[in-house]
Amino acid sequence: MLDRFPYGKAPLALLVIAVLSSLAFAMRHRRTRPADLVVATFSAQHYAAYVAAVPEFERRHRVKVDVQRYDFQSLEARLQAAIVANTDVPDLAEISEGSLGFFTRGPVEDFGFSDLTDRIHAEGLDHRVVESRFVPWMARGRVYALPHDVHPVMLAYRRDLIEELGIDVSKLETWDDFVAMGQKVTADLDGDGAIDRYALELQRNGNWSFWTLLRQQGVDLFDANGQVAFNGPVGVETVMWYLRQTRGPQRISFDAGLNAGQPFFRALMDGLLLFVFCPDWRSYQIQTNAEKLKGKMALMPLPAWRKGGRRTSTWGMTGLTLSKTSKHPELAWELAKFLYFNPADLGARFLATNIIPPLKEAWNMPEFQQPNEFYSGQRVGAEYARLAPDTPVVYASPVYKSAQSKLDQAITRSGIYYEQYGEQGLREKVQAELDRAAAYLKVWSDRHGRLAEAEVAAAESEPGE
Repeated sequence: MLDRFPYGKAPLALLVIAVLSSLAFAMRHRRTRPADLVVATFSAQHYAAYVAAVPEFERRHRVKVDVQRYDFQSLEARLQAAIVANTDVPDLAEISEGSLGFFTRGPVEDFGFSDLTDRIHAEGLDHRVVESRFVPWMARGRVYALPHDVHPVMLAYRRDLIEELGIDVSKLETWDDFVAMGQKVTADLDGDGAIDRYALELQRNGNWSFWTLLRQQGVDLFDANGQVAFNGPVGVETVMWYLRQTRGPQRISFDAGLNAGQPFFRALMDGLLLFVFCPDWRSYQIQTNAEKLKGKMALMPLPAWRKGGRRTSTWGMTGLTLSKTSKHPELAWELAKFLYFNPADLGARFLATNIIPPLKEAWNMPEFQQPNEFYSGQRVGAEYARLAPDTPVVYASPVYKSAQSKLDQAITRSGIYYEQYGEQGLREKVQAELDRAAAYLKVWSDRHGRLAEAEVAAAESEPGE
C-alpha cells in the first residue's frame, strides 16, 4: 500500500497522523460533556477565583460550567456583536465601568441582558448590598447587572519616608492641608534642576485621578437624570485645583503613566512618589509588584474637600450580566449569586485580591480583620470596609465613555492655557472648555433620552395598559 500511494511515503505518513489526530480529538470531545453554563470575564483575578469556586457549584447542581477569559475590549465587542447577530452569548458575562450604556441604547426589547430588578428585590439583595453600587448598572430605572465590588479609595503612602520627614498623616484632614504639606516635600533633592520627590500621583491630563476627585465631591460626569454634571461650579473649581497641582512652579504631583505599569511601581519604590491613590484592588497590585516595600507602606483615608466631609471616593467597577438568551436563566441566576455572594468564598477571595465585596454581611468575616504586614500591620479589609458605605454614586449613560474623553480634552486645553497665562482668566477658560464638552455630549445624550421617552410613551399607549 505504501508503494502504491502516488505522493510517496512521507506525505502518506503525515496524512495518517492527521487522520488519527482528528479521530482522537473528535472522540475526546464526544466524551467531554458540553457546558450547561458559560461565564465570561476580562479579569485574570476574577477568572482564577471563579475557576476555583465553580467545582462546588457543579457538584451541588450536577451541571458543568465553563469559565472563559478575554481582554475586556475584546469581550465587550464580542458581546455586542453576538447580541446584534442573535448568536450564542455567554450565560453570564462581566462588563466594566461605563460599559452598560453601550449595551442599553435603543428600545428595551433590544437589550441583550436580562432585567434583574425583580430578582434583586425578591432576594433582599437591595438591602444586603451597598445601595450605591447598583446605580452604575441601571438603565431606564431598572438594574441589568450585579455589582462585583465597591472599590473605596484611600491613599497609600511610603510610611518610612513620611516618618523621616516628620509628617503626621492624621493632620492631613483636608486637601488644603495636603497641598500645604505637598509644597514643602516636593523638591529637587540633588540640585540638578529636576524634581526628585513629589507628594502625590496625578494624571497630567485628567483621566481616572480627576474623575476620582470629582466623585469624592458627590459630582459624577452625569446626574441622576442623565444630564451632564461636570460643568457646574464644583467641576470648575476641581479643574482649577487640579491644574495647580499638575502644572506650574508649585505643582506637587507626578504622572506615573499607566495605573499599574512598571513606571508606577518604580516611582513608588524609588521614593519619587510619596502618596498614591489606592482603591482596594490597587492595594493588592502594589503589594504583589513592589514586594521590597513590605512593612514600609501604609494606608490613610483621602483628605476631605471640606473638613468633616467624605474621606473616600471610588475608582473602577465590574458588573455581572445575565443573557436574555440563556437556555437556563434560573440556573444562571443561581450561579451569579454563588459567584458574587457566597460567604464561604468571599473571605478567601478577599485575601487573594484585597477587593471589598458589596455584600455588607461579609465584612465581618475573620479574613477582613487580619493584619496585613505589607501595610505595616494595618487591618486593610476592615479599613476599606469602614469607608465602603460612603462611596459616591456613579451614574450610567449611553455616552459615558465619550464623556470621559471629552472631559480629559477640556482639562488638557485648560492646562495649556494655564501654562501660558497662569491664573489670569483661568476660571472663564475652564468654564468655557467644560461647557464646550458638555454641549457636544448633550446632543447625543438628549438623542438617547428622546428615544427612551418615545419608547415609554408607546408602551403607555398600548391597548389594555
